[in-house]
Amino acid sequence: MAGLESFNMDFQRHRPSRSISEHPSQLQQNFQDTEMIRQQHRETLMEMSKNKDILVNDTVNKCIKPTCLILQHVVSYPFIVLRRQCQLHYASTRYHIVPFTLIPVVYRLVKTQGIGVLWKGFGTVLLIKGITMAIEALLSELFDLPKDTNSINNSKSFGKHIILKCASLSIITPFYSACLVETVQSNIASEKTAFYDVFKEGFIRLLQWNCPQKGRMLPVWIIVVPTVTYGVLRYITNILVGKSVKHLLIMYELRICKTEVISKDSDSPSSINERLEAVSDLTASAFSDAVLFPLELVMHRLYLQGTRTIIDNLDTGTSVMPILTGYEGPLDCFATTVAQEGRFGLFKGFGALLLQTSLIVILYKVVKISLLKVVDAYATTSSNQSPQAVIIKPNNLINSQEESVIPDFRPLMRSTSFMM
Repeated sequence: MAGLESFNMDFQRHRPSRSISEHPSQLQQNFQDTEMIRQQHRETLMEMSKNKDILVNDTVNKCIKPTCLILQHVVSYPFIVLRRQCQLHYASTRYHIVPFTLIPVVYRLVKTQGIGVLWKGFGTVLLIKGITMAIEALLSELFDLPKDTNSINNSKSFGKHIILKCASLSIITPFYSACLVETVQSNIASEKTAFYDVFKEGFIRLLQWNCPQKGRMLPVWIIVVPTVTYGVLRYITNILVGKSVKHLLIMYELRICKTEVISKDSDSPSSINERLEAVSDLTASAFSDAVLFPLELVMHRLYLQGTRTIIDNLDTGTSVMPILTGYEGPLDCFATTVAQEGRFGLFKGFGALLLQTSLIVILYKVVKISLLKVVDAYATTSSNQSPQAVIIKPNNLINSQEESVIPDFRPLMRSTSFMM
């Protein structure tokens, strides 16, 4: 062909060959070094992913406990207000045992008075809880009574602990009744109370222990009986149900660890314990509210008797009604309620409790998934920005094709210890 006359074919014919069989020992050494580098890279990536999973689960587990506290004491409060107003409405035609009948009434109530109608007395409730804790701490120091369950060693110390609960509940009962008035009274038919009114009314009623103040108001020693009974039963129920639920959750996670390939140190014991305690506390609180619902109804009706409180009528959501009852005590209140309103009258407003529990479960799941995604994304970003381990590859051992891309090995399964 034209232009190829001067091409030296002899040079190409006698060019040195690069046969694989010329240096087998060197290529074998290259292959071993390559596999060793890939194994080191694989172990490095798996260790980084394992550390990231531990960080994500520990962070989310520690965030769950304050989240559950917010759900239990803040998010639940509007439903507690609705439940108490239903319980006090002795002449209601709608019992609101299921949530569906309560939803349109709440809509009309909020449309008429605003969203603040569901948060009446919230600050006072938190204040009374703080005072209760302060009274328990004071009585514990004065009479050497165990304040929490962690310091209980035997049945005798547990009995002293229950005595402490009974004493604090007896002292705080007048303030509970005054706080209940602020929680349920109507905004459109009642005067706004001052911040110190709950203390004034509570102290006045506490000083007049044996005789009522006026009208049909019951003496404090009568309403102390259902208060202490309800408080102690609720406390014991929370302990028993909480420990049972926590034990079941531990058994559930142990079964998962046996059936799945999970690292033993995927989560720290402290973070797991906080998460399980938070979930068990929510479950125990919902269970005790449901079981002790009739006793709570009787207690609240005795609290408001003779206080001339006007509440919102939850039959319509647009009108109000006064509290005009004449019970002689807890047993008379129970018998009169069953006789006039039927057995289902003891469960008025139970639909609000069902709504409360359903919303808490949904929000818990949403918050858990959101926290998991946010913390996982943050940990991934941080790990990508952190300095990576540099693996030095000898240039004379790996050819250009072998240096192309080392596979990015990821763990096949994330830790599933965060299941609830």
